[in-house]
Amino acid sequence: MVESKKKSEQHFFVSRISESQNLKISESRKNRVSESQNLGSSESQNLRISESWKIRVSESQNLGKSQNLRISESQNLRISESQNLRISESQNLRISESQNLRISESQNLRISESQNLRISESQNLRISESQNLRISESQNLRISESQNLRISESQNLRISESQNLRISESQNLRISESQNIRI
Repeated sequence: MVESKKKSEQHFFVSRISESQNLKISESRKNRVSESQNLGSSESQNLRISESWKIRVSESQNLGKSQNLRISESQNLRISESQNLRISESQNLRISESQNLRISESQNLRISESQNLRISESQNLRISESQNLRISESQNLRISESQNLRISESQNLRISESQNLRISESQNLRISESQNIRI
């Protein structure tokens, strides 16, 4: 009963970013991956991006419930139990000031065999057509090349179910303080 109730409530909860949980990505904080650094598509793959921005997933950090996705230095992208970004049954998205992105055991992050996650040189975050990142049952998050995603302090980013968030080429998405985005 409790699990089925949680699953039914999952469709009504929205993502939150608290005041202490801010994501700031500046133009100088662009993820760069060379052409030979494409993130693989299998479930057991290890994601590695070297140079100034490193995304590392070791063999024990395969895409799964306990996985760790890390971007080194000022941008830390982490998927772990103690996460700042949690995509749970209630679909809460939380991003802290130190830019730690973490996804808990109950997350809805699924990367299927046919999906490719690619971060190219010109882009900050690219998710291909077959779409690697799925956060919830029917949500698609797509961010195209050369864009900057900036989310300032005190804002709430809420993404409801069945939506598609797409950001076209070379655009800047800036979200000022204390504002709410609800889709």
